[in-house]
Amino acid sequence: MFSPDFYPTPDAVIAQMCYGLELNGRIILEPSAGKGNIVDYLQLYGANVLACEKDPDLATIVANKCRLLHTDFLEVTPEEISHVDCIIMNPPFSADEKHILHAWTIAPEGCEIIALCNYQTLENRWNRSREQLSDIVKNFGNSENLGEVFTTAERKTDVTIGLVHLFKPRVSTETEFEGYFDMFEEYQHQDNGLMPYNDIVDIVNRYIGAIKMFNEVIAASDKMNKVIAPISSGLDIVFGAHRTGRNNSYNAIDRDTFKKELQKSSWQCVFNKMKMAKFITQKLIGELNAFVEKQSNVPFSVPNVYKMLQMIQGTHKERMNRVLVEAFDEICSFSSENSTAGEKWKTNSDYKINRRFIKPHICRYDTKWPKDHVDIGYGSNYSVDDIIKALCYLTGTDYAATTNLGSFIDKMKCQWGQWYEWGFFRIRGYKKGTMHFEFTNDKVWERFNYRVAEIKGWALPRKTDAKRKGTERVKETGLMMF
Repeated sequence: MFSPDFYPTPDAVIAQMCYGLELNGRIILEPSAGKGNIVDYLQLYGANVLACEKDPDLATIVANKCRLLHTDFLEVTPEEISHVDCIIMNPPFSADEKHILHAWTIAPEGCEIIALCNYQTLENRWNRSREQLSDIVKNFGNSENLGEVFTTAERKTDVTIGLVHLFKPRVSTETEFEGYFDMFEEYQHQDNGLMPYNDIVDIVNRYIGAIKMFNEVIAASDKMNKVIAPISSGLDIVFGAHRTGRNNSYNAIDRDTFKKELQKSSWQCVFNKMKMAKFITQKLIGELNAFVEKQSNVPFSVPNVYKMLQMIQGTHKERMNRVLVEAFDEICSFSSENSTAGEKWKTNSDYKINRRFIKPHICRYDTKWPKDHVDIGYGSNYSVDDIIKALCYLTGTDYAATTNLGSFIDKMKCQWGQWYEWGFFRIRGYKKGTMHFEFTNDKVWERFNYRVAEIKGWALPRKTDAKRKGTERVKETGLMMF
């Protein structure tokens, strides 16, 4: 028995969703694939499709049609889809705004999002998520009432269907990696003074060796499968290269896919070995993954790795400044209570974020399996962790000595609605998904506002002794001040 949200998309509706869209050669994510109607349509017109599907039986069907990225779309992270061109989706109508908002959050710059929904989700804005979706549609796209287009579908419903079309703005014209790597460098051992980095040399050599061995492994696997074919009817073992899915399904992979995935994993291994955590933001990882996905001839060599590490260290200040500004804008845009400018924050250059602010979509609360302590959503660590990295850079704090949000909450078993001291903040999680943050140090709060104003070229905000709302002034912690 399939989910009550299972409504396969009719071909006529898919055609309407994709009208005027170039599909050939594009990388497209289908987040709620069902049995694969949209996947079939996209592949028919030459798209390279990634998919998610939560129902185990349907996921097995989809896994035989395209690459199954995850079972639960809400667990997909930005870096996993940093290379996609478009997201086309028919999400479960019981949580359509949640799925569309997640797609918007994780979509890379320049990505198009095309989604069906219950039209009442757009018309009846009775909760914060629907209000947020309405604002995004207004500012970054459009919506259309398709009417009752599922009345003659494979599974019928008289729900009035809406079509949302969003365009994720492209902030930067190029990634940090454009024109950076030597695209024509041969795979070879380099005697150029870089040999002290033995860990890097070892990683590169293992990567190159594995790529060279792939064809041999596949050839041997094919030979083995042919040998055992007549006697393997009761055998659940298949030889070859496969990607294991969370629902125990697997997809066969080719050499190019193996090469890309191993290169991304190797980069992460380099960052870990060289203790680069404080330099690496989620946006940087996403840009690197996207670059690797789309540049099949990029050599993973010792000189390129070394140049990458130099580039990351050399541009650290600019990257952290970008994180601060993005965090500042996100905080202000979510709620008028987060900024001293209220609703005018976009046009008011003489304002500060309040000491206490709210961030959405951090916590999760499942009514079927409720937890008596705060639980954060998969991937919620990332945006908060980048802010912590930027604040560490800003204050001269050792990032290696910090604890990430998820680990802290798990260790403390934080209760819903209660305040806890964590790093630069006091935090309080709510079942509706929001988390309240409050700077515990006046000078860090002031310095954050001051640096962002400086980066944006605004009149610098006055240093103030303003007290925290409803609480006593906190004691100074001795962090670096301006």
